[in-house]
Amino acid sequence: MATETTGTGRLFKVVDEDVRGDRNYEEKQKVRTKGWQVVSIPDNIRINPNTDGYIQLTNNRYAQCVINVYQPGQRDEMHCHPGSEHIFMVFQGELHLYGLDPEEDIILKAGELVHINQSYFYQLANETDDLTVLYQVATKLPKPPKKFRYSYRPDGGVDPRSLEGE
Repeated sequence: MATETTGTGRLFKVVDEDVRGDRNYEEKQKVRTKGWQVVSIPDNIRINPNTDGYIQLTNNRYAQCVINVYQPGQRDEMHCHPGSEHIFMVFQGELHLYGLDPEEDIILKAGELVHINQSYFYQLANETDDLTVLYQVATKLPKPPKKFRYSYRPDGGVDPRSLEGE
């Protein structure tokens, strides 16, 4: 992980976009039928320092469920997912959520969630000394986008207004 400073001056550890977590969701399922996928969140919380903490639990045509395990001090880049809405519920710990606008700065506790619009920039951070576990639901487009994620670069980067409603 590299250490960088954002345009807002916040110092953080960045998870490399090329490092992906555990996508083998089928082995985590307790029951799978033609209409159901049943999993346990507590049974699948794992810490792997060689990944970004992404643990896929289900996968369907239009949505997938994931848990994100953020170690103390871990955060991702300011980014968005073109055409994909994301819901993050804090299952364990605390999440600091940042957006591009000054009023988009909030700390969520266990049991609280955020629903993020498609193509909208956000950053997730665990700024505590404890583990943070998020339950995530992400929608999927009928046709995969050309790029599944854009990282925000304040100087000469992607203009976030150009992505809304893609």
